[in-house]
Amino acid sequence: MNTFPENSKYSFPEVEIKKKKTKTKKFRQCKDCPLQPSTTKTVSKVGMVATLGASAASGVLKFKAAKPLHIWASVAFLGFTALHWAVSARPARPAK
Repeated sequence: MNTFPENSKYSFPEVEIKKKKTKTKKFRQCKDCPLQPSTTKTVSKVGMVATLGASAASGVLKFKAAKPLHIWASVAFLGFTALHWAVSARPARPAK
């Protein structure tokens, strides 16, 4: 029973396994933008994590500058979120 297909009495048709083509995302970028979308996404994600951590730490810990730090970290988090949303937004498709 444990024979290779070429040694068996039954013949099997040769089947080719086709690999799926993966599409790469192409970003439409304005000519005046200095940063690449992937760089801006990375910066915005790191900024969101850092400001969210600072906001959480200043909300839990009690020291003199905790309240202003919490407010400014929350505002910065909203700014990084808006940046991430703007970079991640799909470009509008032209009408056909």
